[in-house]
Amino acid sequence: MWSASGISAVGDGMRDAALPLLAATLSDSPSAVALVKGAAALPWLIMSLHAGVIADRSDRRRLMWTIDFGRGAIVLGFAAWALLSSPPLAALAVLAFALGCGETIFSNAATSALPDVVRADQLDAANGRMQGSVILGANLGGPLLGTALFALAAWAPFTVDGTSFLVAAVLVTFTGQSGKVAPRADRRPMATEIREGVRWLLASPEVRLLTVVSTLGAMAFFMANTMMVLLVTRTLDAPVTAFGVVLAAAAVGGTAASMLAGRISRRIDRSARIALGFGLMGSCWVLLGLSSSWLLVAAISTGTGFGVVLWNVQATSLRQQAVPKELLGRVNSCYMLISRLGIIVGTALSGWIAGVTSIRVPIVLGGAVLLLCLLLVPRLARIEAAPAAVPGQGGPAPAERTGSTD
Repeated sequence: MWSASGISAVGDGMRDAALPLLAATLSDSPSAVALVKGAAALPWLIMSLHAGVIADRSDRRRLMWTIDFGRGAIVLGFAAWALLSSPPLAALAVLAFALGCGETIFSNAATSALPDVVRADQLDAANGRMQGSVILGANLGGPLLGTALFALAAWAPFTVDGTSFLVAAVLVTFTGQSGKVAPRADRRPMATEIREGVRWLLASPEVRLLTVVSTLGAMAFFMANTMMVLLVTRTLDAPVTAFGVVLAAAAVGGTAASMLAGRISRRIDRSARIALGFGLMGSCWVLLGLSSSWLLVAAISTGTGFGVVLWNVQATSLRQQAVPKELLGRVNSCYMLISRLGIIVGTALSGWIAGVTSIRVPIVLGGAVLLLCLLLVPRLARIEAAPAAVPGQGGPAPAERTGSTD
């Protein structure tokens, strides 16, 4: 599963770089690139909840390789089209939307299937490695390779991307099955099953708190992160290439955290791990907002990258342990949808605050909010593995509703 994730991430990074480049060659309007980017992001907002139901209804690992085979066929078909002629802009948007739909379901299924692949005490290490694959593949290696191949031929990065999906699908088939699948006769309307996941989340004080903190953290992080490009290129008057160095430095920090996640979990307790994540993110953003040199910004950015990945690993592992397996897909979907809304709010607030004050203010303010999240660390660290869901009910078992964090 880790190998499949890494190979697929490289393909994703190549496509994410090649699609906007292809859109820019088809139209001189900036809205062309925005259309493709928006089409790729739209599925996360409109079908996240449905993806959770699909993940809970299915053998999750079989669902993963089925989706990857489908995505591979679609991208290879598009590559053939790009080889023979120039596809219209609308085709790029449809491709981005279709692959976004597949990614929404695949990501939920992968997160929900991981507890069936590794033991509970291995979740931090496994989640860290999966995130490391995404950072190295989708954020670093993939975009570089995608732009290089696009310079040779527009169809080339899509061919490699489609092939990566097929290879990843084959690898996932070797991981076996993900537990029992509910018979079709036991399935209820999708809206009913979505409500079960929402009710369970609302009725669980522990996972509800985790969702609130994650959403608040995402809002604060993107409030700060959105202004980084302007801090480097305008406030600090550095060249555009300097911003690339800053992004690379953050990726290096994130990769280090992903590789060390297992060792960290064995050496310090959950409370200290969460505190370290928020403490690094918050203090580094405050320092970044006050920095006077882009080289200093790059150095400090390794800390933000380390902190955000460390926190993401903890949040994912806590969710995988605290939610019953039969509800994990639906609760994951609610969690991710709410967290992404936090990203949207944080991005919008960043622009507004910078407009009425200065570029540095939302960066420092975002860091301060992340430091305030440290007050909730003791309650987060007490989240325990949940008992199985009560049959026929959407909420957690009574013992969990009266847990220590209530």
